[in-house]
Order: sequence, then C-alpha cells, then structure tokens
Amino acid sequence: MLFTDLHYLSPSLMNNGGTTLQKEIENDNKMFDKASEVLDAIITKALADKPAGVLIPGDLTKNGEKYSHNEVAAKLQTLVDAGIKVWVIPGNHDVNNTNARSFAGGMSRTIASPTSSEFATIYANMGYNDALECDPNSLSYVCEPLPGLRLIAIDDNLCKERDKNKSLDASGISAASLNWILAKADEAKAANKQVMVMTHHQVIPHIDDQNALMGDAMIAGIDNLRPQFLAHGMRMFLTGHIHISNASVWYTENKNDSIVEVTTGSAIAYPCPIRYITMNKDHNALSFTTHNITKTASDNYFDIYALNRAKSSTRATVSSIIWHSWDEISTMLSDYGATLDFDSFVDACYNGLGDVISDLTITMSKGNEQKSGVTFNDISSRIDSGSDKTVDVLLADQNVLVRLMAKGVVRRRFHDLLDTAMKSALADKTSMGTPLENCTDDLTLTAWLPAVKPAGIPGDVNGDGTVDIADVNAAINLIITTSFDAKANVNGDNTVDIADINALINIILAVK
Repeated sequence: MLFTDLHYLSPSLMNNGGTTLQKEIENDNKMFDKASEVLDAIITKALADKPAGVLIPGDLTKNGEKYSHNEVAAKLQTLVDAGIKVWVIPGNHDVNNTNARSFAGGMSRTIASPTSSEFATIYANMGYNDALECDPNSLSYVCEPLPGLRLIAIDDNLCKERDKNKSLDASGISAASLNWILAKADEAKAANKQVMVMTHHQVIPHIDDQNALMGDAMIAGIDNLRPQFLAHGMRMFLTGHIHISNASVWYTENKNDSIVEVTTGSAIAYPCPIRYITMNKDHNALSFTTHNITKTASDNYFDIYALNRAKSSTRATVSSIIWHSWDEISTMLSDYGATLDFDSFVDACYNGLGDVISDLTITMSKGNEQKSGVTFNDISSRIDSGSDKTVDVLLADQNVLVRLMAKGVVRRRFHDLLDTAMKSALADKTSMGTPLENCTDDLTLTAWLPAVKPAGIPGDVNGDGTVDIADVNAAINLIITTSFDAKANVNGDNTVDIADINALINIILAVK
C-alpha cells in the first residue's frame, strides 16, 4: 500500500483553535484538520487488506510538528504490531521546520520540530531500524519490501544540512548521498534484485511548463541526476509532493531506455487516494491500482465532503497560482493605473476565475484528465471571461477604452502563463514523447521493467557452476580487499565476512 502527503496536525494542537485556526483552514487546500480521521480510515483498510507493507513518501505532518510526528508514528505502530511493515521518508514539511505551530486556545504558537536524528528515532520502526543499510549523510535507506525487490528510500530534502541551517528551504541530494544511493542500486543489481525508488519530490515533470501551475516541484539538479539514476538501474520512482495522481515517463534521447514515475495525490486532498502495488513472480512488472478514501468513522459520505472542501479551498489555489507569477502580473496591471496589493488581486481573480480554476484543479486531482470531458477550449474560453471580470473590478475607476485595452493584455498574459501547462494537463501527456502517451492510465497501470537475471547457484562465488574450495578462496580474497560481491554474500546480510565463509563450507559439506 502507498499513500502520501498526509500533512497531519494533531487534534490536540487544534483544540479550541477559534478564528486563528479557521483562517488557517480556509487558506489551505489540504484538509489537515481531518488528517487524523483519514489516517485512521487508511489504517483500518490496511488491517483488513493486509498488504505486505505500507510506503509513505513524505510530508507526514502539516509543518513538521514533533507532537504530530509522535502521534502519526503511534498510529502506524498499529500496522507494525499487526505484522504489516511500514517505510517512510521525510518530505519538505517534516524536519527542522520553523513553521511548526499549535493553534490551541485560539492562538498560533511556534512549537518544536524534529531534527533529522529525532525523525529517525520517532520512525525507528517505520524503516530505520530494520533497513538493510542507512545512508550516514542523510535520512535515506535501503530495504526489501517484497522478496526480490529492493526499495531505495531517498531523503531528497537535505535534512541533515537543515540541522545546521534550519532556514534552508531547498530540495536536493548531496554528492556523498548520491554516491551512496548509486552504490546501493549497483548492489541490488549484483544481487539480482529489482529496484524501486521512493522520493518526495519529482524526478520527471508531469505537465509541460509545470511550474506555472505548481511551482518548482522537482529535485534540485534533476536534469543531471536522471541519466545517472538510469545508468545504475533506477527506473521506477514513487513520489508525492504535487498532490495529484499521475504517471509519466522520461526517455533517453534515442528512446532506448526510460524512467517511470508514479506520483500519488495527497491523502487529505480530494479524492483522497491510496495505491496498491503488486509485483509479478518474474520481478519485472509492477502493477498499480488506485482507491479513494470515501468514508471515515464519523462520515459515511466523506467523498462528498472532500469534494465540497476542494471547491471551497479554491481561493487558496488561486493564490498559489498567482504567487508564482505575481511580479509579472502586478507590473502589467500597474501600467493601466491599478494600485495593487497581492490579497486584493487574489480576491478579484477568485471572484472572476474561481469556478474555472476549481474545475481545472479538481479534474487534475482525479487523474486521467483526458477522459474527464473537460477540454482546453472550454477552460480557455472561461479564463477569458473570468479575466475580463477581474479587470472590470481592478480598473473600475478607469474609462471603458482603458479597461478594454487592459482586458486584451491580461487575456494574453494569462494564456502566456497557463496555456502550455493546461493543454498538457488536460491531454494528460507531455512533450517528452512516450509511445503510449495517449492511452496512459494514471490510476490503473503496469510498469514493465528489464528482467532481473536468475539468482544462480547459492555459494558459486566465482561463477563456474559449482561450489567448491575455489569459491572459498574467492570469498577470502574479497574479505582481504574489503570488496563486495553479492554472490559471496551467502548468508544475505549484505556484507562479505567470516560468516559467509562458514556458510560456504556448510554448502560444500552438504554437497559432499
């Protein structure tokens, strides 16, 4: 099971929150105030469906409140106690967050957020204690969620760097961590394991000109990282962060190899998706199915509630879109005599464009936009009409001719900013050129990966088809040179040492 971007805020941190909390809810397009109920519903479903494990690629808390983290971990422990393993990584909200706040008692107060080591301690039973290996330079680790499948869980938030500089607000992977990650991918390949990667931020843009609608959601330096990931056999990525469910493919220039990224929408934003992942017996296909949380313990019609909340949060979405282009927009309108501040402009745009932005974002949230019946021409026409209304409000003191000229300019500017992204989103394809770009299913899909080689004969270190004293000598040479070869890791503990020599001797004696 996979779910992400829970943005959990402990109910105790909202007790008697008053108008301060209500304003925070209204200005957020995530239902953080319902996160506890949603997590309980997910846990109930997991206990009933009994998946082998649960993957959570980050943003477990609203703004990294340590108290919220402790509560999330306590709830997830219910799954661990039932024999369902859980693996988490931090998102950009989770560690050393200076915005961690409580709203109890009608006041907003700054509260503690965990350091990187505290995060690993809180979620010790959710990946860190039973990892095959942890990266000493980040909160990344490697584990084996299914037999034959290695998961490289990447901390792409520079969490340990944030221990030293809490104001750091950037994604990225340090050089030391990158070397560790690529080495773990190589070891998985040598051990004949399929590789799957979990990160919070994107490795592939899911929409052309994605920044226009979502801001910068990619791992810093990703254009240079993709070829390295691919060269080391990292082809399947699971992500969150952008709060939509989508599948996308990045191809090499000659189209002979690719990376597949499956991103999942926020569990507390409509339609509240979770995914299931199944691997076939040959370890070369990962199949995804998507389900939505439609009811909670207190609401049998939670899907309807979530949809209405999505519609009512449109002003926050409008604000986010405008924020990314505010400098250009304010300069443009000031040329026509508009005295602007950001909030006034957002209010005017919300009144003029709220309905169309709501329809666009809800369509994107559902996935499979090309099947929705919502067309670019319809959305584009409604944006024209809405932008005209916006100009009439902002330039009410100007004459008709000035407003008419401004409407033409504003229309063109909105199209310059949004058209590429909207066309790509509503067609559900990008310009990266995937062979199946017109029939990709974001919600039910199978990603085919290169087949892994058969494991070979246990203990056949030198690969000659037999297990004998020559293999013992080969293993001893590896120990002496402190080298690693998965064929010599006979006992499966990811090191080559005297224990593997003993295991080899036992194999030889058993054969004799």
